[in-house]
Amino acid sequence: MNNIQFTKKYYINRKKTNSVKYQMCKKGDYLPMWIADMDFKCDERVARELSKYIEFGDYGYANIPEDYYKVFINWHKTRNNVTYKQDWIRFSYGAVDAMYQVLYTFSKPNDLIMINTPLYPPFKATIEQTGRKVLSSKMINNNGYFTLDFNDIERKFKTKKVKILMLCSPHNPVGRVYKKGELETLFELCKKYNVLVCSDEVHSDIIMPDQTFIPSLAFKKYHDIIISIVAASKSFSLAVFNHCHIIIPNEKLRNKLIKYQQINHRYSLNAFCCLPTYYNYKYGAQWMDDLNNVVYENYQYFYDNLHQHFEMTNLEGSYLLFLNLGKYNDENSAAKSLEKNCKIIVNPGESFDSQYNNWVRINLATSLANVKKAVNSIKKYYLK
Repeated sequence: MNNIQFTKKYYINRKKTNSVKYQMCKKGDYLPMWIADMDFKCDERVARELSKYIEFGDYGYANIPEDYYKVFINWHKTRNNVTYKQDWIRFSYGAVDAMYQVLYTFSKPNDLIMINTPLYPPFKATIEQTGRKVLSSKMINNNGYFTLDFNDIERKFKTKKVKILMLCSPHNPVGRVYKKGELETLFELCKKYNVLVCSDEVHSDIIMPDQTFIPSLAFKKYHDIIISIVAASKSFSLAVFNHCHIIIPNEKLRNKLIKYQQINHRYSLNAFCCLPTYYNYKYGAQWMDDLNNVVYENYQYFYDNLHQHFEMTNLEGSYLLFLNLGKYNDENSAAKSLEKNCKIIVNPGESFDSQYNNWVRINLATSLANVKKAVNSIKKYYLK
């Protein structure tokens, strides 16, 4: 299914809904390209199955579908060539909730937690709000292609007592899908310096056609030091359903998390909230492939029209583009400039790291018509 066909079938007008993304635009003719959700609905079979559940009217206590784990494991084996085991899987209310659980379980107040910046703001927020300390390692930017600074990471591992590395893979906002060698180098450093890895992989299904995502747990050698956070929330835009997986192969680590969940009453699972994940993993493979092609085409249009004037990331994964207005920024924040001059609402780069006020994060999970509208508006104002 091409971009036009997919958009015609699945694009939804959210302007009159309670969508957080669109509520900011109700006071004017703004184009929302900020918060990380999509303007597309799921495969019709998913909606049909959920409708059946609601229409039947049985809202009493319920278990998850008998084959839930089988469907979940098959999805990740088929798409990412990684084999998870049912015993490894715990649940949380979302990726950020999972981060809190990991931090509370495996670290103590004032422990150093490393992040690679620029980075999705809740990483830093959860560390600070749990009383831990943030230790940043700035990524190396080579004309929009961001890589981990292994020299800086090892130097800080040597001189600081880092407890956990909070990894974002694929990376939000720079759109990197790490290569095998990058991950092996990183995990070897973590093993050498006894640093636990918590890998947020919620964007792992949104991979551009020329890329291959490698899950952290594909490396059996490092299973004892890795915890993976996996969800369908970004893949199929299921943010309203609080459902996420914490995957821990190491039994000792897993039992420690189970104990935390039991003490803090965090172990219960909402049987309804798991259904959208279950049905999308069951029916959504072709939809996912088509969506990736749509995002890639949207990115290509953005890149082809603007890369000669603006620095931007080479999108490998996720539907999030990081764009640098640079000399064209006429405000103290590029996001304010775009909102004021082009009526486009985006995420400000400084929210990912204070040094990135010239940058913005743009959500490409929308129609090509919206992408063209944004590009034309940017060209009209900044390149006049």
